[in-house]
Amino acid sequence: MTDDEKEALWLKNKPRLIKESKEYQEALQAFKMSSGADWLLFAIPVAAGIVFINSVPIHPEWLLWLCTVGVAVVIFAICVFVKSLTISGRLPTEIEKDIKERFVKQLDESTFNHK
Repeated sequence: MTDDEKEALWLKNKPRLIKESKEYQEALQAFKMSSGADWLLFAIPVAAGIVFINSVPIHPEWLLWLCTVGVAVVIFAICVFVKSLTISGRLPTEIEKDIKERFVKQLDESTFNHK
């Protein structure tokens, strides 16, 4: 079986295999908004934007608004990064990679056994 055939089979079976993986589903749940602290991911960037827009004298006004949005986006990215560091366990992308490796290994073994 060629690598292209294996990849095609993986793409066909990926949704089912991921749905069946309890570890993957638990990892996804860890990223959902489940506590009050998670809502700070939105509150902190908004508050930072308000403080920035009220304290930094930038003219023209459109540039001030543009900079404020930039500050809020950067703060949001930092908050999401900090949340990802606090989550215990593996990332969904790592689990998906392991699921794919197991799937390809099973394909190789079944191909080898049929010869």
